[in-house]
Order: sequence, then structure tokens, then C-alpha cells
Amino acid sequence: MICSRRTFLRSGIAGLVLGSPSSAGAAEPLWAVSGDVDEFDILGDEIVALGSRLKVLDAATGQERRSARLGKPSDAEGPAAVASSSDAIVFGWYIWHEDVHIVCADPQSLRIRWRRRIRVVETERENVPYVFPLIRPGSLFVLVSNKRSDNLFRLRPENGETVWSRYVERFAEGPAIAWYGNQLLVRSRVTRGAQASGDLHAIDPATGATSWRLRLEGQEDVAGDTMLISGNRAYIASPTPPGPATRLHIVDLAAGTLIKSLTIDQLRTPFAYRDGVLYFGGNMPTAWDVGREQIIWRTDLTQRQGRLLFISHHSVLDPARRRIYLGEYDNSFFVLSSADGAVLGSVDVRRGHTNPARIMGMYGASRLRLARDLLIVGAGDRRLFAYATAAL
Repeated sequence: MICSRRTFLRSGIAGLVLGSPSSAGAAEPLWAVSGDVDEFDILGDEIVALGSRLKVLDAATGQERRSARLGKPSDAEGPAAVASSSDAIVFGWYIWHEDVHIVCADPQSLRIRWRRRIRVVETERENVPYVFPLIRPGSLFVLVSNKRSDNLFRLRPENGETVWSRYVERFAEGPAIAWYGNQLLVRSRVTRGAQASGDLHAIDPATGATSWRLRLEGQEDVAGDTMLISGNRAYIASPTPPGPATRLHIVDLAAGTLIKSLTIDQLRTPFAYRDGVLYFGGNMPTAWDVGREQIIWRTDLTQRQGRLLFISHHSVLDPARRRIYLGEYDNSFFVLSSADGAVLGSVDVRRGHTNPARIMGMYGASRLRLARDLLIVGAGDRRLFAYATAAL
């Protein structure tokens, strides 16, 4: 049953939206880059792509504009993220049982400006320590996840030297660092399981001192506790196992206070806020009216044609076309109406492609980004595609 937003708001009842695929399934990529993109970022009309080499691609055509060797060891894990600006490109990786490496490159020449190694003692490591950089004008911040000693660093962009470093309680596994006003926001994990909780820290970027700190019930999602910041508010969805309940925390960032926490089943990462509506991804994508505190629509993407789905945490709102794009790890990405959640179609990015070198067959849309009228899709097997949003 498909209901309008007005009907939902009048009745105050959340509905299940069912849709039938449209012609989006026949969409062809404008261009494709095969087999050597681990992570990417969008910088103006260019795409910064990281694999065995550092490459800059023309976003419109996919053509390589320039590239450089990285000297990345074959046993390196990562990068988990890349940050780029007109001044710098920053990323990093982890060498097993050794060190974290942070690399800074010039965005025009791609010349490596500096490399920084941070020691990770085995007893201070939990799982893989990933590098999450955040670039600000004249400053660079780096979060190293899963590290039980100094794990938040302010580095000098010109040479990588440490301005300050500090330890913040065990980080979530995803990109748990953001910027608001003139302070760093960091989401850390405190406990796991049925009594899981975490903290939201506001940190003075000049000194590294804590400005304020809030304890939030619930644990990080599969890909980490990603914060959505809109205006003076942060929205954080934290599952509270063992059941399906999720705590939606709404934080006043200017005052450093918790406005409220609501319990809503099966919410996952919030990825967009527009016109009073908050959008959540995952296998039950949801639109939630912030003012009325009501679900507007909810779509069930737990399975399709008898196949269980695993929706990635990279979801995109396209406000110009009133659509939502959600990646699926195995084969495809979905196109939904942002007005009512109806499934408008799905696009198979695998198209029968197989890679004999891969033991685990993840070929779907693991990463999505919007670049003007293009949807940039990073596939699980390191391919990169661009689709015209007008054709979806």
C-alpha cells in the first residue's frame, strides 16, 4: 500500500511501501573504471581515486587526468577513507602488526609531501586500526580507530608534525569524526552488548581539550556511528541489542546538551535532512518527520525475489529529482522516491562480472556519492562507475 505523506501524518501510522522496478534497471553507466579503486572522494569536477596508485579522474568522462605511485605495501590494510581539498589529499593504511601510515599528497601534482608513521603496539590494538582524516583550512586532524592509546591527532599540513595528540575512549569502527562550528566532534564507544553506550565528545581544535561530553545509550552500527549534522543539531542512531530497537539521539551542538532520545525500531544510519524530514538508510530505509516525530514512510528492503539483501551504509538523497539511492553489497543499487519511499527501480552493477581472485563475492554498490548530475558508484570489487541521474 502506498500512502501520501499527508495521509501518514494525519493518521500517525508508519506504513510499508512496496514498489515495482521501473526502467532504471536498464540504466547503463556513462563510464567505468575497472579493478583498482579502493576508495574515492569528489573534489570539484574531479574524482580522487585510491588503489595501487593515486589517480585523479575527470568526473564527466572518467578519463585519467594524472596519477602517481604510492609505494603502498601489498599487505597494507586500507585506506578506509580519503579526504581531499584544494590544498591537500590525505589518506592512510595499516601494516599488519606494525604501524599506521598517514600520507599527504599535493592535489595538483600528486607529489607525496610527507609520510607519517604512527606506532600501534599489539596490546593497544583492537581489530584493524583505520585512518580517518579531516581537513580544515590550515589544519589537519586524523582519527586512528581501534587504538587504545593516543588516537586523535592534530598534524601540521605542511610536514605532518604533531601539534597535539590525545586518547579518546575506544572509537567506533566507522568515520566517527566531524566538524561543527569551531570544534571537533568525536563519537567513541564505551561498552558493547545489551548495556552498550558511547560518548559524543566536543574537542577544542587548538588544544585538544574536551569542551563537553555526552553519554549516549546504544552501540555503533555495523559501519560505525556516523553523525548527521544539520544546523545546530546532530542526529545519531544507535542500535540497542539484542532486539531491533534503536535509540535516535538528538543533540544540541551549540549548548552541548541532549535534546531527547527516542526509541524507534530498525533505524540505521541517518544520511540526509531536508525540509524537516530526516532520512535513514539500511534495509528498512525510513523518512521521519522531525517536528511531528512520526514516520512518514518506511520501505522494506530485507529481501527481493527470495534473496536476502545487505544494504550498504552509503545512501544518497538527490533533492533535485526527489530520489534516494541506496547501495546493496552483492549486486546492485536501488532507486527510491524520497516522497513516499516507492521503489522506482534497481540497477545491477555486477552484470554477471566475476573476479577469480575474490574469495568473497561482493560486487555491488558499496559506496555512493552524488557529483552534480552524476551518481558515482564504487563497487565491492574495486570498480568505479558513473551514472547520469536523469537516466535513473
